[in-house]
Amino acid sequence: MLKPALKSLLLAVVGALTALAQSPKPQAPPAPALSVLIAEARKAVPPVLPPSRLAPDLVDVTSLDPSIQLDIRYATSDNFLHAPVYGQAKAFLQRPVAQALVRVNAALKRSGYAVRIHDGYRPWWVTKVFWDATPPADHDYVADPAKGSVHNRGCAVDLSLVDLASGAPATMPSDYDEMSERSHAAYPGGDAAARAHRDLLRVAMEAQGFKVLKEEWWHFDHASSPDYPVMNLTFEAIRDRSAELAQSGQVLLVTTSGWDVAKGSLQRFERQQGTFQAVGAPLPVWVGKGGLAWRTDDGAPTPPAAGPLKREGDGRAPAGLLSFGDMWGCAPAAPEGVRFRYRMATECERCVDDSDHADYARIVSLPSPNAPVTFRSAEYLLLPTEHYRYMVVIHYNDLRPLKDAGSCIFLHVAPPPGGGTAGCTALAADDLLTLLRWMDPAKRPVLLQVPESMLETTRATWSLPPELKQAGR
Repeated sequence: MLKPALKSLLLAVVGALTALAQSPKPQAPPAPALSVLIAEARKAVPPVLPPSRLAPDLVDVTSLDPSIQLDIRYATSDNFLHAPVYGQAKAFLQRPVAQALVRVNAALKRSGYAVRIHDGYRPWWVTKVFWDATPPADHDYVADPAKGSVHNRGCAVDLSLVDLASGAPATMPSDYDEMSERSHAAYPGGDAAARAHRDLLRVAMEAQGFKVLKEEWWHFDHASSPDYPVMNLTFEAIRDRSAELAQSGQVLLVTTSGWDVAKGSLQRFERQQGTFQAVGAPLPVWVGKGGLAWRTDDGAPTPPAAGPLKREGDGRAPAGLLSFGDMWGCAPAAPEGVRFRYRMATECERCVDDSDHADYARIVSLPSPNAPVTFRSAEYLLLPTEHYRYMVVIHYNDLRPLKDAGSCIFLHVAPPPGGGTAGCTALAADDLLTLLRWMDPAKRPVLLQVPESMLETTRATWSLPPELKQAGR
Protein backbone atom coordinates (compact mmCIF):
# COMPACT_ATOMS: atom_id res chain seq x y z
CA MET A 1 0.00 0.00 0.00
CA LEU A 2 1.25 3.49 -0.85
CA LYS A 3 2.04 5.81 1.97
CA PRO A 4 -0.37 8.77 2.25
CA ALA A 5 2.29 11.35 1.28
CA LEU A 6 3.40 9.34 -1.75
CA LYS A 7 -0.22 8.74 -2.75
CA SER A 8 -0.94 12.47 -2.57
CA LEU A 9 2.09 13.23 -4.70
CA LEU A 10 1.08 10.65 -7.30
CA LEU A 11 -2.45 12.03 -7.47
CA ALA A 12 -1.08 15.52 -7.94
CA VAL A 13 1.14 14.42 -10.81
CA VAL A 14 -1.73 12.57 -12.49
CA GLY A 15 -3.95 15.60 -12.10
CA ALA A 16 -1.32 17.89 -13.58
CA LEU A 17 -0.82 15.59 -16.57
CA THR A 18 -4.58 15.35 -17.10
CA ALA A 19 -4.93 19.14 -17.01
CA LEU A 20 -2.05 19.51 -19.41
CA ALA A 21 -3.58 17.03 -21.85
CA GLN A 22 -6.92 18.84 -21.69
CA SER A 23 -5.48 22.32 -22.05
CA PRO A 24 -5.71 23.93 -25.54
CA LYS A 25 -2.72 23.03 -27.67
CA PRO A 26 -0.76 25.91 -29.25
CA GLN A 27 -1.90 26.42 -32.80
CA ALA A 28 0.41 27.14 -35.75
CA PRO A 29 -0.21 30.58 -37.20
CA PRO A 30 -2.66 30.38 -40.11
CA ALA A 31 -1.14 30.42 -43.58
CA PRO A 32 -1.55 33.78 -45.34
CA ALA A 33 -4.43 33.99 -47.75
CA LEU A 34 -3.55 33.37 -51.40
CA SER A 35 -4.49 36.94 -52.28
CA VAL A 36 -1.93 38.19 -49.75
CA LEU A 37 0.78 35.90 -51.14
CA ILE A 38 0.04 37.10 -54.66
CA ALA A 39 0.17 40.76 -53.64
CA GLU A 40 3.49 40.25 -51.85
CA ALA A 41 5.00 38.24 -54.71
CA ARG A 42 4.07 40.86 -57.29
CA LYS A 43 6.02 43.45 -55.29
CA ALA A 44 9.06 41.20 -54.76
CA VAL A 45 12.23 41.49 -56.85
CA PRO A 46 13.57 38.45 -58.74
CA PRO A 47 17.09 37.24 -57.88
CA VAL A 48 20.10 38.76 -59.60
CA LEU A 49 21.57 36.00 -61.76
CA PRO A 50 24.45 35.92 -64.29
CA PRO A 51 23.65 37.51 -67.66
CA SER A 52 22.01 35.18 -70.16
CA ARG A 53 23.43 34.22 -73.52
CA LEU A 54 20.30 34.96 -75.52
CA ALA A 55 17.58 37.59 -75.47
CA PRO A 56 14.06 36.25 -74.82
CA ASP A 57 11.85 35.30 -77.75
CA LEU A 58 8.61 34.05 -76.22
CA VAL A 59 5.91 32.82 -78.58
CA ASP A 60 2.43 31.43 -78.15
CA VAL A 61 2.90 27.71 -78.83
CA THR A 62 -0.48 27.33 -80.50
CA SER A 63 0.47 30.01 -83.04
CA LEU A 64 3.06 27.55 -84.37
CA ASP A 65 0.83 24.47 -84.18
CA PRO A 66 -2.91 25.03 -83.62
CA SER A 67 -3.40 21.28 -83.13
CA ILE A 68 -1.58 21.43 -79.79
CA GLN A 69 -4.22 21.36 -77.06
CA LEU A 70 -4.18 23.51 -73.92
CA ASP A 71 -5.35 22.62 -70.43
CA ILE A 72 -3.80 25.50 -68.48
CA ARG A 73 -4.70 24.55 -64.92
CA TYR A 74 -3.38 27.73 -63.30
CA ALA A 75 -5.94 29.76 -65.25
CA THR A 76 -8.61 27.72 -63.43
CA SER A 77 -9.27 26.44 -59.91
CA ASP A 78 -8.27 22.91 -60.92
CA ASN A 79 -4.78 23.06 -59.40
CA PHE A 80 -3.07 22.49 -56.06
CA LEU A 81 -3.88 26.05 -54.95
CA HIS A 82 -7.59 25.56 -55.79
CA ALA A 83 -7.71 29.05 -57.28
CA PRO A 84 -6.78 30.69 -60.61
CA VAL A 85 -3.40 32.44 -60.78
CA TYR A 86 -3.13 33.30 -64.47
CA GLY A 87 -5.45 35.77 -66.11
CA GLN A 88 -5.19 34.00 -69.47
CA ALA A 89 -5.13 30.36 -70.54
CA LYS A 90 -2.01 30.71 -72.68
CA ALA A 91 1.18 28.70 -73.16
CA PHE A 92 4.30 30.65 -74.08
CA LEU A 93 7.78 29.20 -74.68
CA GLN A 94 11.05 30.47 -76.12
CA ARG A 95 10.82 30.05 -79.89
CA PRO A 96 13.37 27.18 -80.25
CA VAL A 97 11.66 25.34 -77.37
CA ALA A 98 8.24 25.82 -78.94
CA GLN A 99 9.57 24.61 -82.28
CA ALA A 100 10.97 21.50 -80.57
CA LEU A 101 7.58 20.85 -78.99
CA VAL A 102 5.90 21.12 -82.40
CA ARG A 103 8.22 18.35 -83.58
CA VAL A 104 7.28 16.27 -80.52
CA ASN A 105 3.60 16.68 -81.32
CA ALA A 106 4.15 15.60 -84.92
CA ALA A 107 6.00 12.47 -83.78
CA LEU A 108 3.33 11.54 -81.24
CA LYS A 109 0.56 11.86 -83.82
CA ARG A 110 2.10 8.93 -85.65
CA SER A 111 1.36 6.87 -82.53
CA GLY A 112 -2.20 8.15 -82.20
CA TYR A 113 -1.57 10.77 -79.52
CA ALA A 114 -0.99 14.50 -79.21
CA VAL A 115 0.37 16.74 -76.47
CA ARG A 116 -1.83 18.65 -74.07
CA ILE A 117 -0.03 21.53 -72.34
CA HIS A 118 -0.74 22.33 -68.69
CA ASP A 119 1.86 25.09 -68.26
CA GLY A 120 4.70 26.77 -70.12
CA TYR A 121 6.40 30.07 -69.36
CA ARG A 122 5.62 31.15 -65.79
CA PRO A 123 6.35 34.66 -64.45
CA TRP A 124 8.80 34.64 -61.53
CA TRP A 125 6.25 36.07 -59.13
CA VAL A 126 4.07 32.98 -59.65
CA THR A 127 7.01 30.74 -58.68
CA LYS A 128 7.30 32.71 -55.45
CA VAL A 129 3.59 32.25 -54.75
CA PHE A 130 3.90 28.47 -55.28
CA TRP A 131 6.88 28.28 -52.91
CA ASP A 132 5.26 30.40 -50.18
CA ALA A 133 1.95 28.50 -50.43
CA THR A 134 3.55 25.04 -50.24
CA PRO A 135 4.43 23.40 -46.88
CA PRO A 136 8.22 23.04 -46.46
CA ALA A 137 7.85 19.25 -46.45
CA ASP A 138 6.67 19.42 -50.08
CA HIS A 139 9.22 21.94 -51.36
CA ASP A 140 10.78 19.24 -53.56
CA TYR A 141 7.75 19.66 -55.82
CA VAL A 142 8.09 23.43 -56.33
CA ALA A 143 10.96 25.60 -57.53
CA ASP A 144 12.91 27.82 -55.14
CA PRO A 145 12.32 31.44 -56.19
CA ALA A 146 15.80 32.35 -54.93
CA LYS A 147 17.18 30.33 -57.84
CA GLY A 148 14.39 30.87 -60.34
CA SER A 149 12.56 28.16 -62.24
CA VAL A 150 13.19 26.88 -65.75
CA HIS A 151 9.53 27.81 -66.27
CA ASN A 152 10.60 31.42 -65.58
CA ARG A 153 13.07 31.12 -68.47
CA GLY A 154 10.37 29.94 -70.87
CA CYS A 155 12.21 26.66 -71.37
CA ALA A 156 10.07 24.26 -69.30
CA VAL A 157 6.73 22.76 -70.19
CA ASP A 158 4.23 20.71 -68.19
CA LEU A 159 2.21 18.42 -70.40
CA SER A 160 0.40 15.13 -70.84
CA LEU A 161 -1.12 13.16 -73.71
CA VAL A 162 -4.51 13.06 -75.35
CA ASP A 163 -5.80 10.08 -77.33
CA LEU A 164 -6.61 11.32 -80.84
CA ALA A 165 -9.16 8.59 -81.52
CA SER A 166 -11.31 9.27 -78.45
CA GLY A 167 -10.27 12.81 -77.63
CA ALA A 168 -9.86 11.74 -74.00
CA PRO A 169 -6.77 12.40 -71.87
CA ALA A 170 -4.43 9.41 -71.75
CA THR A 171 -4.21 7.78 -68.33
CA MET A 172 -1.06 8.53 -66.31
CA PRO A 173 0.31 7.09 -63.05
CA SER A 174 -0.77 10.21 -61.13
CA ASP A 175 -2.76 13.37 -61.54
CA TYR A 176 -1.01 16.48 -62.80
CA ASP A 177 0.64 18.41 -59.93
CA GLU A 178 0.06 15.55 -57.49
CA MET A 179 2.68 15.74 -54.75
CA SER A 180 3.33 12.06 -54.16
CA GLU A 181 5.62 9.21 -55.11
CA ARG A 182 3.24 8.31 -57.93
CA SER A 183 4.32 11.49 -59.72
CA HIS A 184 7.94 10.39 -59.95
CA ALA A 185 9.20 9.79 -63.48
CA ALA A 186 10.44 6.32 -62.52
CA TYR A 187 7.50 5.26 -60.32
CA PRO A 188 7.15 1.48 -60.88
CA GLY A 189 3.63 0.98 -59.57
CA GLY A 190 0.14 1.63 -60.79
CA ASP A 191 -1.46 0.68 -64.07
CA ALA A 192 0.79 -0.67 -66.84
CA ALA A 193 -1.05 1.27 -69.55
CA ALA A 194 -0.60 4.51 -67.60
CA ARG A 195 3.14 3.85 -67.27
CA ALA A 196 3.31 3.14 -71.00
CA HIS A 197 1.69 6.51 -71.77
CA ARG A 198 4.13 8.24 -69.42
CA ASP A 199 7.10 6.55 -71.04
CA LEU A 200 5.87 7.27 -74.58
CA LEU A 201 5.72 10.96 -73.72
CA ARG A 202 9.20 10.88 -72.20
CA VAL A 203 10.80 9.17 -75.21
CA ALA A 204 9.25 11.66 -77.63
CA MET A 205 10.35 14.64 -75.52
CA GLU A 206 13.90 13.42 -74.99
CA ALA A 207 14.31 12.93 -78.74
CA GLN A 208 13.89 16.72 -79.14
CA GLY A 209 16.27 17.90 -76.43
CA PHE A 210 14.00 17.84 -73.35
CA LYS A 211 14.80 16.23 -70.00
CA VAL A 212 12.20 15.06 -67.50
CA LEU A 213 12.20 16.23 -63.89
CA LYS A 214 12.62 13.12 -61.77
CA GLU A 215 9.91 14.13 -59.29
CA GLU A 216 7.33 15.00 -61.94
CA TRP A 217 6.58 12.90 -65.02
CA TRP A 218 4.82 15.88 -66.66
CA HIS A 219 7.65 18.45 -66.28
CA PHE A 220 10.30 18.71 -69.01
CA ASP A 221 13.21 21.17 -69.25
CA HIS A 222 14.74 22.03 -72.60
CA ALA A 223 18.51 21.91 -73.09
CA SER A 224 18.60 25.61 -74.02
CA SER A 225 17.40 26.82 -70.60
CA PRO A 226 20.80 28.16 -69.39
CA ASP A 227 20.86 30.50 -72.39
CA TYR A 228 17.77 32.48 -71.37
CA PRO A 229 17.11 34.79 -68.41
CA VAL A 230 14.72 34.36 -65.49
CA MET A 231 11.78 36.61 -66.41
CA ASN A 232 8.94 38.27 -64.57
CA LEU A 233 6.86 39.32 -67.58
CA THR A 234 3.11 39.07 -67.31
CA PHE A 235 1.28 37.27 -70.11
CA GLU A 236 -0.21 40.60 -71.12
CA ALA A 237 3.29 42.04 -71.68
CA ILE A 238 4.35 39.31 -74.10
CA ARG A 239 3.69 40.82 -77.51
CA ASP A 240 5.82 39.46 -80.27
CA ARG A 241 9.42 40.76 -79.86
CA SER A 242 8.68 43.21 -77.02
CA ALA A 243 9.61 40.49 -74.52
CA GLU A 244 13.23 40.77 -75.58
CA LEU A 245 13.36 44.45 -74.78
CA ALA A 246 11.34 44.06 -71.58
CA GLN A 247 14.34 42.34 -69.97
CA SER A 248 16.92 44.75 -71.35
CA GLY A 249 18.14 47.99 -69.83
CA GLN A 250 20.27 49.07 -72.79
CA VAL A 251 19.64 49.15 -76.55
CA LEU A 252 22.04 49.83 -79.41
CA LEU A 253 19.92 51.04 -82.34
CA VAL A 254 21.72 50.82 -85.70
CA THR A 255 20.00 52.15 -88.80
CA THR A 256 21.17 52.52 -92.41
CA SER A 257 19.62 54.42 -95.31
CA GLY A 258 18.83 51.19 -97.18
CA TRP A 259 19.26 47.42 -97.34
CA ASP A 260 22.37 47.64 -99.52
CA VAL A 261 24.12 50.47 -97.62
CA ALA A 262 27.17 49.70 -95.48
CA LYS A 263 27.39 52.93 -93.45
CA GLY A 264 24.87 53.82 -90.77
CA SER A 265 24.28 55.47 -87.42
CA LEU A 266 24.27 54.01 -83.92
CA GLN A 267 22.20 55.56 -81.12
CA ARG A 268 22.49 54.35 -77.53
CA PHE A 269 19.44 54.04 -75.23
CA GLU A 270 19.20 53.26 -71.54
CA ARG A 271 16.07 52.40 -69.57
CA GLN A 272 15.19 55.08 -67.03
CA GLN A 273 11.96 54.99 -65.00
CA GLY A 274 10.37 52.51 -67.38
CA THR A 275 11.22 54.13 -70.73
CA PHE A 276 14.30 54.23 -72.92
CA GLN A 277 16.23 57.50 -72.97
CA ALA A 278 18.80 58.39 -75.63
CA VAL A 279 22.40 58.49 -74.38
CA GLY A 280 24.95 60.71 -76.13
CA ALA A 281 25.09 61.69 -79.77
CA PRO A 282 24.73 59.17 -82.62
CA LEU A 283 27.95 57.41 -83.61
CA PRO A 284 28.97 56.49 -87.17
CA VAL A 285 28.84 52.73 -87.71
CA TRP A 286 29.55 50.28 -90.52
CA VAL A 287 27.68 47.03 -91.16
CA GLY A 288 28.25 44.42 -93.87
CA LYS A 289 29.73 45.64 -97.14
CA GLY A 290 26.58 44.23 -98.73
CA GLY A 291 24.35 46.01 -96.21
CA LEU A 292 21.79 44.26 -93.97
CA ALA A 293 19.61 41.13 -94.24
CA TRP A 294 16.98 39.65 -91.95
CA ARG A 295 18.13 36.99 -89.51
CA THR A 296 17.79 33.37 -90.64
CA ASP A 297 19.41 31.58 -87.68
CA ASP A 298 17.68 29.18 -85.28
CA GLY A 299 14.93 31.07 -83.44
CA ALA A 300 14.76 33.92 -85.95
CA PRO A 301 11.25 35.43 -86.05
CA THR A 302 9.24 35.89 -89.19
CA PRO A 303 10.54 39.11 -90.78
CA PRO A 304 8.16 42.03 -90.20
CA ALA A 305 8.57 43.12 -93.82
CA ALA A 306 10.06 41.95 -97.09
CA GLY A 307 13.83 42.15 -97.47
CA PRO A 308 16.96 40.11 -98.13
CA LEU A 309 17.65 37.10 -95.92
CA LYS A 310 21.03 36.51 -94.29
CA ARG A 311 23.20 33.77 -95.86
CA GLU A 312 26.79 32.65 -95.41
CA GLY A 313 29.25 34.74 -97.41
CA ASP A 314 26.73 37.37 -98.54
CA GLY A 315 28.63 40.24 -96.92
CA ARG A 316 25.51 41.37 -95.06
CA ALA A 317 25.04 41.95 -91.33
CA PRO A 318 22.00 40.34 -89.67
CA ALA A 319 19.01 42.65 -89.19
CA GLY A 320 16.74 42.27 -86.18
CA LEU A 321 17.27 41.96 -82.45
CA LEU A 322 20.46 40.31 -81.19
CA SER A 323 22.29 39.90 -77.89
CA PHE A 324 25.97 39.94 -76.92
CA GLY A 325 28.48 37.42 -75.62
CA ASP A 326 32.08 37.62 -74.39
CA MET A 327 34.69 40.20 -75.31
CA TRP A 328 37.96 39.23 -77.02
CA GLY A 329 41.11 41.22 -77.58
CA CYS A 330 44.85 41.05 -78.08
CA ALA A 331 45.79 42.60 -74.71
CA PRO A 332 46.18 40.58 -71.49
CA ALA A 333 43.16 42.33 -69.93
CA ALA A 334 40.13 44.32 -70.99
CA PRO A 335 40.51 48.11 -71.20
CA GLU A 336 39.81 49.93 -67.96
CA GLY A 337 36.09 50.44 -67.36
CA VAL A 338 34.91 47.61 -69.63
CA ARG A 339 32.67 45.12 -67.79
CA PHE A 340 32.34 42.32 -70.31
CA ARG A 341 33.86 38.95 -69.50
CA TYR A 342 37.18 39.16 -71.31
CA ARG A 343 39.26 36.58 -73.16
CA MET A 344 42.67 37.21 -74.68
CA ALA A 345 43.00 35.90 -78.22
CA THR A 346 46.04 33.86 -79.20
CA GLU A 347 47.25 32.30 -82.42
CA CYS A 348 45.16 29.23 -81.52
CA GLU A 349 41.66 30.75 -81.71
CA ARG A 350 39.59 30.42 -84.88
CA CYS A 351 35.96 31.10 -85.75
CA VAL A 352 34.87 28.37 -88.16
CA ASP A 353 33.02 29.58 -91.26
CA ASP A 354 33.00 26.22 -93.05
CA SER A 355 29.24 25.56 -93.13
CA ASP A 356 29.77 21.79 -93.56
CA HIS A 357 31.86 21.45 -90.40
CA ALA A 358 30.58 20.33 -86.98
CA ASP A 359 32.00 23.52 -85.40
CA TYR A 360 30.47 25.85 -87.98
CA ALA A 361 29.82 29.35 -86.60
CA ARG A 362 31.65 28.60 -83.35
CA ILE A 363 34.95 29.81 -81.88
CA VAL A 364 37.39 26.96 -81.28
CA SER A 365 40.79 26.90 -79.57
CA LEU A 366 43.40 24.66 -81.18
CA PRO A 367 46.00 22.88 -79.01
CA SER A 368 48.75 24.74 -80.91
CA PRO A 369 48.90 27.32 -83.73
CA ASN A 370 49.99 24.70 -86.26
CA ALA A 371 47.70 21.89 -85.12
CA PRO A 372 45.99 20.03 -87.99
CA VAL A 373 42.38 21.05 -88.67
CA THR A 374 39.45 19.45 -90.44
CA PHE A 375 37.57 22.61 -91.42
CA ARG A 376 38.14 24.21 -94.82
CA SER A 377 38.15 27.80 -93.62
CA ALA A 378 38.06 29.86 -90.44
CA GLU A 379 38.76 33.37 -89.19
CA TYR A 380 41.74 34.07 -86.93
CA LEU A 381 40.86 36.00 -83.78
CA LEU A 382 44.40 37.33 -83.46
CA LEU A 383 44.98 39.52 -86.52
CA PRO A 384 47.88 41.68 -87.69
CA THR A 385 45.35 44.51 -88.21
CA GLU A 386 43.36 46.46 -85.62
CA HIS A 387 39.98 44.92 -86.52
CA TYR A 388 39.76 42.66 -83.47
CA ARG A 389 41.68 44.85 -81.05
CA TYR A 390 38.35 45.19 -79.26
CA MET A 391 35.74 42.63 -80.26
CA VAL A 392 32.48 41.43 -78.68
CA VAL A 393 30.60 38.37 -79.90
CA ILE A 394 27.15 39.10 -81.33
CA HIS A 395 25.04 35.99 -80.75
CA TYR A 396 23.97 35.00 -84.21
CA ASN A 397 23.73 31.37 -85.38
CA ASP A 398 26.27 30.23 -82.77
CA LEU A 399 24.07 28.33 -80.32
CA ARG A 400 22.49 25.75 -82.64
CA PRO A 401 24.08 26.68 -85.97
CA LEU A 402 22.06 26.28 -89.14
CA LYS A 403 23.98 25.46 -92.30
CA ASP A 404 24.69 28.50 -94.49
CA ALA A 405 22.78 30.92 -92.22
CA GLY A 406 25.95 32.97 -91.57
CA SER A 407 28.75 32.87 -89.03
CA CYS A 408 31.28 34.77 -86.94
CA ILE A 409 29.28 37.95 -86.32
CA PHE A 410 31.06 40.44 -84.04
CA LEU A 411 31.03 44.02 -82.81
CA HIS A 412 34.56 45.24 -83.61
CA VAL A 413 36.87 48.04 -84.79
CA ALA A 414 35.99 49.42 -88.24
CA PRO A 415 38.49 48.84 -91.04
CA PRO A 416 40.39 52.12 -91.51
CA PRO A 417 39.45 54.59 -92.85
CA GLY A 418 36.00 53.07 -92.37
CA GLY A 419 34.07 50.76 -94.61
CA GLY A 420 31.84 47.75 -94.84
CA THR A 421 32.60 44.50 -93.04
CA ALA A 422 32.15 40.85 -93.95
CA GLY A 423 28.89 40.86 -91.96
CA CYS A 424 29.79 42.36 -88.58
CA THR A 425 28.97 45.73 -86.99
CA ALA A 426 31.97 48.05 -86.56
CA LEU A 427 32.89 51.46 -85.17
CA ALA A 428 36.01 53.60 -85.05
CA ALA A 429 38.31 52.41 -82.25
CA ASP A 430 37.68 55.39 -79.92
CA ASP A 431 33.91 55.25 -80.48
CA LEU A 432 33.85 51.51 -79.88
CA LEU A 433 35.78 51.89 -76.64
CA THR A 434 33.32 54.55 -75.48
CA LEU A 435 30.47 52.22 -76.35
CA LEU A 436 32.00 49.22 -74.55
CA ARG A 437 32.61 51.24 -71.38
CA TRP A 438 28.96 52.27 -71.40
CA MET A 439 27.55 48.79 -72.04
CA ASP A 440 26.71 46.86 -68.88
CA PRO A 441 26.24 43.09 -69.30
CA ALA A 442 24.10 43.07 -66.13
CA LYS A 443 21.58 45.25 -68.01
CA ARG A 444 21.38 42.72 -70.86
CA PRO A 445 22.11 45.08 -73.76
CA VAL A 446 20.61 44.19 -77.13
CA LEU A 447 21.38 45.27 -80.66
CA LEU A 448 18.51 46.37 -82.90
CA GLN A 449 19.64 47.03 -86.47
CA VAL A 450 17.37 47.64 -89.45
CA PRO A 451 17.25 49.95 -92.47
CA GLU A 452 15.68 53.23 -91.44
CA SER A 453 12.78 52.65 -93.84
CA MET A 454 11.95 49.43 -91.96
CA LEU A 455 12.02 50.89 -88.44
CA GLU A 456 8.37 51.92 -88.17
CA THR A 457 7.12 48.65 -89.68
CA THR A 458 9.38 46.70 -87.33
CA ARG A 459 8.18 48.75 -84.37
CA ALA A 460 4.52 48.16 -85.19
CA THR A 461 4.91 44.44 -85.93
CA TRP A 462 7.08 43.67 -82.94
CA SER A 463 5.42 46.17 -80.54
CA LEU A 464 8.69 47.98 -79.88
CA PRO A 465 8.83 51.11 -77.69
CA PRO A 466 8.13 54.35 -79.63
CA GLU A 467 11.12 56.12 -78.10
CA LEU A 468 13.63 53.93 -79.97
CA LYS A 469 14.46 56.21 -82.89
CA GLN A 470 17.45 58.07 -84.20
CA ALA A 471 18.11 61.57 -82.85
CA GLY A 472 16.20 64.28 -84.68
CA ARG A 473 13.64 61.87 -86.16
